[in-house]
Amino acid sequence: MKKLFLMLFSIALLTSCSEDDDANGEDQILGLWYAVEINNSPIEGLDLSECNQNSNITFNSDFSTYSEFHTVVEGECEIEDTTESTWSKSNEIYTFTIPFEGLGQVNGTATFEGDTFIFTPIGSPDTSIVFER
Repeated sequence: MKKLFLMLFSIALLTSCSEDDDANGEDQILGLWYAVEINNSPIEGLDLSECNQNSNITFNSDFSTYSEFHTVVEGECEIEDTTESTWSKSNEIYTFTIPFEGLGQVNGTATFEGDTFIFTPIGSPDTSIVFER
């Protein structure tokens, strides 16, 4: 009886672990992130001002995102646009909508370093977007 119990417990333990466990509340990307820097932007003249650095994206464990794009309007830093979207991860490639007009949905890799991640779009490997918590 003990052997049967141990075998069933082992099978249950092994089947409860899967490749998509990271997406169920454990992925490093989950939470609120602020865009702080864009290097080699594919959009001419896209630099992040102090106001733009309030732009953010929240990655939720249900694969939804909420992002805000901040810009200066009549001398005040305000939310210009908000977006609700989805994110996904497959083989270490993340897909999500960047909270800046003109960039839209982008596939790329994310390198995590503490409270920072650097996103490198697949279609523009010389570009990097730095996000911080």
